Amino acid sequence: MKKVLLLNPPGEKIYIRDYYCSKVSKAYYLPQPVDLMIQSAHFPKDQYEVRVVDAIAERLPVELALGICDEFSPDLIISLCGSVSLEEDHYFLKALKACLPKSLLVASGDAFLEDHEDRFREYEWLDGIITNFFNDGARRLLEKKWDAIRGLVYRKDGLVVHTPEDKTKMVELPVPRHDLFRNALYRMPFADAHPMATVLTNYACPFPCTFCIMSTLPFVSRTAESIIAELKELQRLGIRYLYFSDQTFYLSKAVTDPVLDYLIQSDWDVHWMCFSRVDVLDQEKLEKMKQAGCNLIMFGVEWAEDKYLKQYRKNYTIQQIEETFALTKKIGIKRLGTFLLGVPGQDEASIRNTARFARTIDADYASFNIAVPRSNTSFRDEALDAGLIEQDLRVMDQSGSEIAMGTGKVSKKKLKALRRQAYLGFYFRPSYLWKRVWALRNKREFLTHTREAWFIIRGLITGQ
Repeated sequence: MKKVLLLNPPGEKIYIRDYYCSKVSKAYYLPQPVDLMIQSAHFPKDQYEVRVVDAIAERLPVELALGICDEFSPDLIISLCGSVSLEEDHYFLKALKACLPKSLLVASGDAFLEDHEDRFREYEWLDGIITNFFNDGARRLLEKKWDAIRGLVYRKDGLVVHTPEDKTKMVELPVPRHDLFRNALYRMPFADAHPMATVLTNYACPFPCTFCIMSTLPFVSRTAESIIAELKELQRLGIRYLYFSDQTFYLSKAVTDPVLDYLIQSDWDVHWMCFSRVDVLDQEKLEKMKQAGCNLIMFGVEWAEDKYLKQYRKNYTIQQIEETFALTKKIGIKRLGTFLLGVPGQDEASIRNTARFARTIDADYASFNIAVPRSNTSFRDEALDAGLIEQDLRVMDQSGSEIAMGTGKVSKKKLKALRRQAYLGFYFRPSYLWKRVWALRNKREFLTHTREAWFIIRGLITGQ
């Protein structure tokens, strides 16, 4: 029986490397790595011996992680590799390949989304690059079924082979192997129960936001039946909280309605959170989500000005944001707004206005991110054309621990200070603090919020 290792390498910080959007955890949150979770579905337990080593969740130092991997001696290693931790990942995976020269080593992550030939020349330890983790290309590579490989770029006979993408818009994904992950180690700041699990009902995003890598990937949805099968397995495993990590939840009523119906009709006492858009959800959908156990929705607000929403093709308006936030509050679901600071040409007044807008729309939580020129996006081309970054910039972190670029009007140093002020101005208002304390329902929520607050405060003090 072939052995397969699903690996999240060790790191000096709490790195979140999955879904082509690596970053440092701004507080203490750490969801299951969804790339590895989906890949686990492609290796049936009766055909493969599969092991998960999540060195970030398990806090494994480099030498111990190397020893565990070496002892398992897999035939195939599928490893995350992020732009945020690229240098650390390179040295670890190079050492791992030296220990296991006969193992195929395949990487998934934003560090390898473009210039594949250059990456293979630069990283000799690399045997394959997953370009679509919904596909089973890594398994087909191990099986040497060359004509069946999809979603993978790989080495063969000294050449770099690019495989075609499937044209399907709907997939019947097998149930991921949640039993392989140490679910008790994962956490999200808004989870009011434990243990939690990550679920993905679709891949990529059909909306054209130019700053986001997801718009460049081929969108595909799972069938409702495959999602419900996974939910039944999670219920069997005793999971109490779900994180739907779709880029946009509820894109298809035909898929999502049966999933919500299952959650409503089952005897499973489970709550959950998700990402969605203000122009996707209406009152009917929100009420059904609430009935099915949704306690928080994350919305990409990004800016407080229609001109930026139009320029970067969010394709909705400030008015729509205000209306959907008010409606979601009325229905009783908490709202987190994500905001993007530091796009080319943005001035200090605009950034401060965006920070104020988080308070104006009465968001329950706010996440202030720094714009990063992700590989393979037109946003990166814009930053290059404006002279804000160098062509070889590859290490970047949207959480703000490292600033990739200024705006041309605001320096990197000032941008970091403005982000800090945005957090202080949002989370440390007396009225907000009182509201949060008053809303706490149990000891778990108190401990979770206290821990998250401590990590945010520490980050603001240390500048990380």
